[in-house]
Amino acid sequence: MPTKLFGKAMPVLAAGALFFFVPAMAVNARGALPQAAPSSAVQDTFIIALEGDPGNDINTITTSGRYDLSLERMLYSPLLNYYGPNDITYLLAESVDLSSSGPTVATYHLRKGVVWSDGAPFTADDVIFTFEHIVKADYANGHDNFVFDGQPVTFVKQDDYTVELRYPVFVSNPLEAASAEHFIMPKHIYAGDATLDNNPKNQKPVGTGPYKLAEYAAGQYVKLVANDTYFLGKPKIPNMILQIVSDLNAAKLALQKGEIHALSITVSDAESLKSSGLNIYAYPEDRVGYLCVNLTSPRVQDINLRKALFFALNRNEMNIGAYVSTDYYANAYSILPYANPFFTDDLEKYEQDLNKARQYLAQVSGAIPVIRFAYTANNPQQEVQAMVAQQNLRAIGVTVELQGQDAASLQNKLMDHSNTDFELFLGGYIMGIDPGNYQPLFFSTAPYNYARLNDAELDQLWIAGSVEADAAKRVEIYHEIQRHIADLAAWYPIVTNKRILGVTSNIGGIEDARLIPIYTFEDMSKLYFK
Repeated sequence: MPTKLFGKAMPVLAAGALFFFVPAMAVNARGALPQAAPSSAVQDTFIIALEGDPGNDINTITTSGRYDLSLERMLYSPLLNYYGPNDITYLLAESVDLSSSGPTVATYHLRKGVVWSDGAPFTADDVIFTFEHIVKADYANGHDNFVFDGQPVTFVKQDDYTVELRYPVFVSNPLEAASAEHFIMPKHIYAGDATLDNNPKNQKPVGTGPYKLAEYAAGQYVKLVANDTYFLGKPKIPNMILQIVSDLNAAKLALQKGEIHALSITVSDAESLKSSGLNIYAYPEDRVGYLCVNLTSPRVQDINLRKALFFALNRNEMNIGAYVSTDYYANAYSILPYANPFFTDDLEKYEQDLNKARQYLAQVSGAIPVIRFAYTANNPQQEVQAMVAQQNLRAIGVTVELQGQDAASLQNKLMDHSNTDFELFLGGYIMGIDPGNYQPLFFSTAPYNYARLNDAELDQLWIAGSVEADAAKRVEIYHEIQRHIADLAAWYPIVTNKRILGVTSNIGGIEDARLIPIYTFEDMSKLYFK
């Protein structure tokens, strides 16, 4: 399920192969993987565990999940990182000028002297090449950031290091739209290719990021080596390994032993791992975890049934079970996280009310169907939430059949808008700051519209919000969108939770590398061994 960052969406945590560790020069079925053991006198390899496989088709068109985006950030660079008007880091761009009136024009002044990892120079041609591909591919991640009611952004090269983005309308978030999950691809590698998606060249990436791909073993690991020509300076750690795991208990033990250096952990593990000498970092991602109705299924077409289900649920029970302490979560009621400046809780919250749930259930025509409930099987938080939901619905006489699935299988079914294998499912997303970023999850024709919402009034609200120049009117439009979605009873927000990372005590540079939503680290080149 999307995380957007990432018009972006982010998949649920994916499962990998059986967990294994690769000590120095260990041999697996694919051959030897050169790697310094953590206890080696020369500490030159940082190993971070991932619960999902990033794959080897990294490109700026379809990359949208937590793990493939994390790999993408190591290989490529965006124009800038945008986390709000007072939190901007310029990367491939040095600065930007914005028009003060009329349709938005953003003029980017690019960093000179940047080279691709094969030595070719980076120029404005690469920026235009990348963005034009996103415009022409309606399935592209962030396509809606560059097309407004059928009108595309146009790109004008002023010189090799200056490029204009000319929007057809006023837009309120041009910097975020051009930065969020939009990494620049090399024109000299892909020029003439019809698409960047599923392109064999993606398996041998040429980037401007801090690291280069050295080896990929599906379901096992990704090995990267330092890009010595990285424009922000040579990385402090020469080698990085993204170790793919599915056995989290084995991964936690490996973290305690120093066989890996970083691992995303659950709240229940945080205190015990802290006592074993690890450093624990809990940081906000503005993530919204949710329960969603699959409106393709004929079993849930009656809105009375959907409202009955929602009023029977107890999100606080789900969250206490999954996250233990309110230090790590807050109950969610809107599609927007609390920190979003457009958030409102002036809507139907569906607080548990069993009497109201039974009243709606009594209005359902025909027999009450068995409800099939899908979730990611190796995600402990989702497992708890699914079981609590099953108990909640049993209290009003609704039978729930739980379907634990691997993340890849579930993601494929969600992308298939004809799928009717289940009625409910759990997911989560991180979609950035501007509320317009959330449109791909709820717009009728959007590929990430997993609920299969098809509501003309809602679509028009999204379109109106994306081009409204009056700040107060724009706030009201997005408040109405949140209320309207709640009234449709197809999307049940559950939680806004923090992400927790355990890191061995011999790793420094965490603050400079910066923990951020989705990617974990903003720039892993700044990590170092103490």
